[in-house]
Amino acid sequence: MRPNVGPTHRPSYQSGWCMRLSNMNNGGASNTRWLYDSPVNSDVDAKLRRFLVESKNADRILGIQVCAYKDGHVIIDTAAGVLGKDDLRPVQSDSLFPVFSVTKGVTAGMVHWLADKGYIILFSWKLEVSWKLKLDDIVANIWPEFGTNGKDQIKVNHVLNHTSGLHNALAGICEEDHMLLCDYDECLKRIAMVAPEAEPGCEQLYHYLSYGWLCGGIIEHASKKKFQDILDEAIVRPLNVEGELYLGIPPGVESRLATLTIDADDLVMLDPEHEINKTILYKIPLPSSYTFIMISSIILLSNTLNVRGAILPASNGHFSARAVARYYAALVDGGVVPPRCPSSSIPSLESHPTSDELEVDTKIFTNPKGKIHDAFLGGGDYKDLIVPNGEFGLGFLRFNGTNGSVIGVGHPGLGGSTGYCDINNRFAIAVTVNKLSLGGLNGEIIKFVCSELDLPVPRLYDQ
Repeated sequence: MRPNVGPTHRPSYQSGWCMRLSNMNNGGASNTRWLYDSPVNSDVDAKLRRFLVESKNADRILGIQVCAYKDGHVIIDTAAGVLGKDDLRPVQSDSLFPVFSVTKGVTAGMVHWLADKGYIILFSWKLEVSWKLKLDDIVANIWPEFGTNGKDQIKVNHVLNHTSGLHNALAGICEEDHMLLCDYDECLKRIAMVAPEAEPGCEQLYHYLSYGWLCGGIIEHASKKKFQDILDEAIVRPLNVEGELYLGIPPGVESRLATLTIDADDLVMLDPEHEINKTILYKIPLPSSYTFIMISSIILLSNTLNVRGAILPASNGHFSARAVARYYAALVDGGVVPPRCPSSSIPSLESHPTSDELEVDTKIFTNPKGKIHDAFLGGGDYKDLIVPNGEFGLGFLRFNGTNGSVIGVGHPGLGGSTGYCDINNRFAIAVTVNKLSLGGLNGEIIKFVCSELDLPVPRLYDQ
């Protein structure tokens, strides 16, 4: 059951204004009310805070969170700024940011969790496995209603790899029918009836909205449970991130929501047809329906409570950076959940309901780490399930270094929020922002942190 985490479960937002780094002089006294007062976890954490103050002074930040793990331990947990242009309460470590397509990485993890474990249903007389999901299963064998209008050969891996041919499915509802956008069950019914535009497995085009309903339908029909129940069982409870990772917010968390904003000039630059985006930002092949009007509609809708409460598994995650970083820290170790952090490192974790049974050695996957990583990347035994040389593995964007070698997996979101893990170096990082941009700031943050730790910088952020 999803926890109802309201303001009564957490410290007041009127506290915690003071900046702990007393020797930080950039910007004068105003900065003492800008960085949230939380313990400094490492030298790189202290240096990052100075970097953020400099960026704030250049008017590049409204509100931000950065969290990173190295070798299973928190090394950065920093929050700064305010919740919105018209909401001057401070961002805290448990503030909830709309992160757009960062959500896809979590949804992908749910599919992999089902494929790793199978799913067991307890009947009164026996235990029975309802479905052992395989990544190359035909979707219609799991979800019978889906096998209409030429979709009978679409496989789970085609959905995860953005090659199902359904890249434009239900694309118009952002502009045409906001109520339908928020009706998860009706969207599942409608996407089961559409026809593909291309033969499955042939062309990789980003399924920016349809990905969520396709994965959601697979998850629910394979598990025979609701999407939110699997989210809680597979991700939220094992990782002990209750109250900080929602795909559709419940009542009671409104006081912790960050509000998105963007300058008009920057909004124009988000147009996929803008010259800067043709060469820098959009390396992922985009479908014809991914337009400036669609982007504008999504941004406008994202601050409304009815959309924030909707289940949109492609784009409607409301996460804290430390929840995303903890998720990728688990993935980097093949599903091994990092040890509990001391309360001083995560100041208000105790304010949220937690799993009493959580153990240090909790593991969310049963397969060996190498096999799990191959499944994420589409390597090893899974290499035939992806498009060769494509940007995506199976549900995750493949993060490559500047030399072209694979670093790890993750998923960025529209406007700058991101999360990824560097597999070889056991490093995971997440950045959440509420002032939307082309991603230049979060790229600089990641480059800064990687440089301090002597880690490879993902090519995506080395512009």
